[in-house]
Amino acid sequence: MKWNYRCPQCSKRHANDWGDRDKTLICPNAKQSFRLPSPEQQHDGFVDSHEWPEEMERAVVLLKGNICTVPGCKKPYETLDHRIPWSNNGHTSVENLFPMCKEHNGAKGDMQYNTWLSVKDHQPRLPVDGGNERIVSEKDPAIQ
Repeated sequence: MKWNYRCPQCSKRHANDWGDRDKTLICPNAKQSFRLPSPEQQHDGFVDSHEWPEEMERAVVLLKGNICTVPGCKKPYETLDHRIPWSNNGHTSVENLFPMCKEHNGAKGDMQYNTWLSVKDHQPRLPVDGGNERIVSEKDPAIQ
């Protein structure tokens, strides 16, 4: 897994193996040593995977709480949700991950969070391949 971060020495984007985060590195531009910033230190840093490391989950929960972040839901979080879906080039980062209960995470599927939130109680939804849902209109032959 690669950790994509802004170098604390030169501010340029770099990527290193997640396992290197405890090592002292040398900035190729500034030629100075540094330690990789953690997800808690750099919220826009991201890993190149849909899955997130435990350290990132702890940073998300510390920052955003341990209750589902869907308005009105009081359930404890059970997973993290990519607000901009991974399938739409959303990053696996503290900035883009939010605590969510499994029920809401499953209902949202691969939709953009704000789109899902605006239609979740107003539109019929049908499952599609892969378990994700899509919004359908009354003219859709699938609901006739």
